[in-house]
Amino acid sequence: MASITVREWGSIGTEQVMRIDLSQPNGMSVSCINYGARLIRLLVPDREGQSENIVLGLANAEAYGNDRASFGATVGPVAGRIAGGRWGEVQLEQNNGAHHIHGGSRGWGQQFWDFTTEATAEAVSVTFTLDSMPETVGYPGRLQAKTSYSLDAEGCLTITMTGESSEETLFNPTSHIYFNLSGDAKRPITDHTLQLACEEVLELDADKLPTGEKLAVAGTAYDFREPTLIGDAIQRRPEGFDDVFLMHPDEQTQLVLGDAGSGREMALSSNRSSIVLFSTTGMDEPYLVNGRPMRSQLGLAIEAQEVPDAIHHPGWDNIVLAPNTLTTRVQKYAYKW
Repeated sequence: MASITVREWGSIGTEQVMRIDLSQPNGMSVSCINYGARLIRLLVPDREGQSENIVLGLANAEAYGNDRASFGATVGPVAGRIAGGRWGEVQLEQNNGAHHIHGGSRGWGQQFWDFTTEATAEAVSVTFTLDSMPETVGYPGRLQAKTSYSLDAEGCLTITMTGESSEETLFNPTSHIYFNLSGDAKRPITDHTLQLACEEVLELDADKLPTGEKLAVAGTAYDFREPTLIGDAIQRRPEGFDDVFLMHPDEQTQLVLGDAGSGREMALSSNRSSIVLFSTTGMDEPYLVNGRPMRSQLGLAIEAQEVPDAIHHPGWDNIVLAPNTLTTRVQKYAYKW
């Protein structure tokens, strides 16, 4: 029988962190916290029926309070970089050199959200809500944001993000989840296979901002049109990946990630126009993830979103949210084992 449990899970400063667990009889379970509307654990069975965590998670609430890598966070109001932190006459916080990134130092991943839970015959879910205020994040308007996680009995996790603002503002959030299908991060992602419905990537400058050019993936390290070992791709690109892969928002499946060792497979579909992939190459850190030190290529961040810095490239995605207009973004993660 599906279940929902809610419990206290430490504190950050004076704020109580609450943990919500959504479970299905098939062995899948999702754990979220109200700090940053984050997904902190995702249990999926392997071919032997052993359920293990397939996302990178930090040790405790205090670790999330100190997190600067957005582990499992709802990142917003805008994911990625905005050149110069400028949008017209609006000057946003410059928290990445001269640029703005991931909603700033007080973005959605660093705020406490309210939440409600729901159990139906089809799924168990938690919905987080946040009044995103200009005096907190620096974006115009009072934006009512929601992030919901819904786990059904068929092995599908659906993440839905909505926004509605009192004034014209920007809206391009993402789920910043680091995946490792081996289970409990026992092996690096180099043995994973990756397939993308992608023909082009964005050319990026030294500050990781789009130049305006699109590059064909054919014959390059970015070519994942057929299932490809991530380790083989990184051999061709030793610095790893922190890149923008262009997608068709109406694709049934945009990405398939597989791990032969465990038998797990994840298929992602969404109404987003790009996926940023970050291979954590060179990310050797002292803190623990899944009970072990963070190491290079231990996880693959898969960030479905509209293209970064779209506001400075006319003709690209429209991330301007008109007043009193509800916008919905959906990502579906289907699992097999």
